[in-house]
Amino acid sequence: MQEREEAGQIFTPEMIDTMARIWTRSIITLIDVRFQIVASQSPLEQYRMPSNMFMYACGGEAQIQLNETTFGMERFGLVHGGKGSVLSISPKGEIVRTFMVFYKAELPLFLKKNLQQLMEQVNPFVQQFGYTPSNPILLLDLFQQMMNSWNCGKAMDQLQAKCFLYQLIHEVYRDFERGEVRYLQPDPASAAKMYLDQHYRAPIMFKEIADMFGISGGQLTRLFKKKEGISLQEYLIQRRIEAACHDLKHTEATIKEIATGTGFADEKNLFRMFKKYYKMTPSYYRKINALSMQVDGIDNDYHFPYNMSELASLVKSYRDGESTMFGQVRSKKMILTAAISVMLLLSACTSGTPANNGGTVNSIPAQTQQTTQPEGSETKASEAVSQTRTISTVKGDIKVPNNPQRVVVDYLVGDVVALGVTPLGVARAARGEAEAVYANQITNSINIAMEPEDVMTLEPDLIILAWGDESYEDLSKIAPTIYVPYGDMTTEERISFIGDALNKQEEAKAVLNAYTEKIEEAKLSFQNAGLSDVTITVGEFGDKSNYIAGSKHAVGELVYNQLQMQAPSKVQTDIIDADKYWGDISMEVLSAYTGDYMIFLGDGNITADNAVWKSLPAVQNGRIVKVDSSLSWSTDVITSSALIDYIVNQMLALAK
Repeated sequence: MQEREEAGQIFTPEMIDTMARIWTRSIITLIDVRFQIVASQSPLEQYRMPSNMFMYACGGEAQIQLNETTFGMERFGLVHGGKGSVLSISPKGEIVRTFMVFYKAELPLFLKKNLQQLMEQVNPFVQQFGYTPSNPILLLDLFQQMMNSWNCGKAMDQLQAKCFLYQLIHEVYRDFERGEVRYLQPDPASAAKMYLDQHYRAPIMFKEIADMFGISGGQLTRLFKKKEGISLQEYLIQRRIEAACHDLKHTEATIKEIATGTGFADEKNLFRMFKKYYKMTPSYYRKINALSMQVDGIDNDYHFPYNMSELASLVKSYRDGESTMFGQVRSKKMILTAAISVMLLLSACTSGTPANNGGTVNSIPAQTQQTTQPEGSETKASEAVSQTRTISTVKGDIKVPNNPQRVVVDYLVGDVVALGVTPLGVARAARGEAEAVYANQITNSINIAMEPEDVMTLEPDLIILAWGDESYEDLSKIAPTIYVPYGDMTTEERISFIGDALNKQEEAKAVLNAYTEKIEEAKLSFQNAGLSDVTITVGEFGDKSNYIAGSKHAVGELVYNQLQMQAPSKVQTDIIDADKYWGDISMEVLSAYTGDYMIFLGDGNITADNAVWKSLPAVQNGRIVKVDSSLSWSTDVITSSALIDYIVNQMLALAK
């Protein structure tokens, strides 16, 4: 197999050894093995991999595309991609036969830290590669035997199928070791640039781009800056502003419509970026270009060239030379220069006024407030902002502002909102999931990815981080960063800790009192309805796999620990007592894990003719409480409170 576009990099012996170590020490779950014939009349198009996957194609010539990489296959080809990768197969002849092997990899707790260090060098589970095997018949036989064993359905046969998977990996790495193949992955920087060019109008998360290549977001940022000379964030902003400039010049859309249509979070974000890069507002830019086009229509000897440095040249003309604004003007060119100078002067005069950026109280950073106060006239408010306190965290003692004004939160947004603070910035994932819970409280918050470059543009004075421990060091260089160890704190500990960080101790007590009352009211409601002793199963259910939650899972912890509902005995012994987050349970044995009621998380589907599912008593009695992701994704106190209300109301209705 040969790539169509860019040459990849060769697997080094060190890489192969590291990948083999990771495979050996990780927990591998074989999810499914499938066989599919792809015909030229109905090619496989834009198939998003539900898990990590090996795909082996044989029987004819085909074009295979995995994310942004195109492979040309002659007779045999093996490709690998991580979960979420997009696969397309277009046979050049009549058909191509394909085997697909889906698997999941997890890190064991006792080796997790060591494996994470290895995976910072190379992550074999999300790697993207494609090649022609040195012994294609041997691999074809391995895939065929793996599928036959898997389809038998018995435990011993599926164990054998897993053995074939390990043998396959061994043969692939032997091929790499012999140096007979190349790693067919495009240059990440070039592919990232292509991706941004195509998708800049949509929400972008740089980590998702990095995951396509099995590297960290920091590595992708460094590679991109080395190749392009600017950061990923700067390039993305340039693309978006370029599109906004075009729309400002050539459409009558409002600033808000242009901001939304070109990928900015809102018009405030577009306004701020315009001021930062071009020293004027979008409205002034539109007026200047309207005047320019009027003059150009009269005199074709003078035109502004349209490019990304256009506005920089306008600023230069203002700063490096003067125009006679009130005297006699002798040419149309001088008229235009004078008009531009007036516009830029007005812009400069208003540049000190802060934009409304969705912060809690005041958008001016603390250091700016200190420098603009007359000597000896500091107010209480400015003193409160400038003063700091020291709080103890798992990362050591951290100095935080006494009255933080520009707070950025990645995950536990509901906790911050419950304490009466409107974040300046929230992680895009948090905002997307919060629509049904606390969306109204963060309408003015700026939606960002939690990459250091994104966070830096907001100039925060406090960052609250619950996910992404690996980004802590980079974020802490931007502003005081409080790391909340997700899953290791009770609700009471977490709210008290965040309340201390925000200097909202009294508010934290009030929130916890209200939450405790809600828990007690819920337990009393269950008791009055005769539901105190019923058993509850919490999980995500599907035809192939069922993930049963333990008490470490957000919803499981709420149901079993806080509401003190009973788990079925198998769930208690196999998952909760074993201290597992999930239990991966096949459909064949699901009945042993199901209780009187089932809480169905997420958007999973069960086919109508699934006999095992239909035989479950909870299904037959209609005792299924379906919970969508907006209520099950987080443990924050607002989401948890809404989830308690929802579960109580649903179960009481079903009990009647």
